[in-house]
Amino acid sequence: MNIFAAPFVNALFGFYYLFGNLGWSVVVVTILIRLLLLPLVLPSLKSANKMRDLQPKLNRLKEKYGSDKKGLATAQMDLYKQEGINPLSGCLPQILQIAVLLIFFSAFNMVTSYSAGKGSMEQINNHLLQQFKIDDSFKFNIDFFGSSLIKTPSELFKDGIGVGLILPFVLLIGSGLLQFLSAKMMMPAAETDKEVIEKTKDKEDDMMSAMRTQSTYMMPLMTVFIGWGFSLGILLYWFVNSAVMLVQQMVSNRVNKA
Repeated sequence: MNIFAAPFVNALFGFYYLFGNLGWSVVVVTILIRLLLLPLVLPSLKSANKMRDLQPKLNRLKEKYGSDKKGLATAQMDLYKQEGINPLSGCLPQILQIAVLLIFFSAFNMVTSYSAGKGSMEQINNHLLQQFKIDDSFKFNIDFFGSSLIKTPSELFKDGIGVGLILPFVLLIGSGLLQFLSAKMMMPAAETDKEVIEKTKDKEDDMMSAMRTQSTYMMPLMTVFIGWGFSLGILLYWFVNSAVMLVQQMVSNRVNKA
């Protein structure tokens, strides 16, 4: 993992030297990551938009074939081929997002371990380019809008009420809200789902609709719950990543409708 984390470590240090603050370094690196991944993610976003716009035709197929699952599956695959859609391509952004999060998590912990007294200068310097190497006098500015980026929300809440609680609240609730908006944007209209369920009277349709609805609400809640134990630096990455992803979805929607 350290081999993959090295570019992230150098990027965090490079922008830290530019801005003098680790928080702004995390923000800029996160945006750059999303831009670099855009060529890979954009086709998946286009495919997801097509899948959403294709929902009325898929619903008509469900009405036509009813309980004939084999015939429905064949008709759906034919429709996907006709429209040039790969129904599995929408998984790519999620897989990339998780993979990059794990690498960034490793890189950020490596960067902040020195400030937290858990790592050595030699460990960091082994991953840094010559111009970014640090000495004994180096100290990170880990304060971002009154909060320490190496602390978790639970640790900050234990410290008591104050300005330091504003950032964790914004990042936790904001990340969940941004993910909720992204999920809603990619879902077919609820009225369409309800109409098809009533016409087909199929328990499987009812279950799929319920799972989509639960995923839309549960994933943001899980983000808030899991984020409680992450450092604010990781939450800042997740918040900015979710914000940029939402903007990319909105732009993709506009381009496809034009």
